[in-house]
Amino acid sequence: MNAVTKMALSVALMAGSMLVQPVLAQNALAQNAPAQTASPAQAPAPAARPNLTPEQVTTLQRDMNTALHYKLAPDVVPRLTSALKSIQAAHIQPPGRLGMSIEEQVAMVGKVPGLDPILKTNGFTPREFVMSLTCVGLTGSLMNVPPGQATSRIPTPDAQNVAILKSNPQQLQDLVTVLRAEHHPAQ
Repeated sequence: MNAVTKMALSVALMAGSMLVQPVLAQNALAQNAPAQTASPAQAPAPAARPNLTPEQVTTLQRDMNTALHYKLAPDVVPRLTSALKSIQAAHIQPPGRLGMSIEEQVAMVGKVPGLDPILKTNGFTPREFVMSLTCVGLTGSLMNVPPGQATSRIPTPDAQNVAILKSNPQQLQDLVTVLRAEHHPAQ
């Protein structure tokens, strides 16, 4: 998998899984056993959650909120799909690391040789690309939270962004397919 797509996928999936799932798990633990300590069998597996500092977690939570309120363009999904396909075809592989803030990701994307023309061709600046991809990933993760699991601790995606993603499920599926193909390349 190339690193730009790995970063994009990790942003979308990490933010959704690291920030949304622990909230769901904490809420479930609080509802099921408010005065009890979870046994080791009930505790989340250490490998399931990366070791982030409290500052990184705070930054990721702030970034998640920022990304969820980012206004997506109506044509963002096919443009993201096209950009990611072009990035893959160009074999562009910038470095990345766990726990990067959105600003760090934007700065990194802006410095990758050969990436700027691909982004411009698809109508993105580095910031718009990172924010759009993060917003799509988070919105997609949160727009299907079952009503019984939604709480005040789980952020609500922007209604217009949800409408954009739901307006053309095939385009969204195409984007997911590109991301999955990058995550699990053919042998």
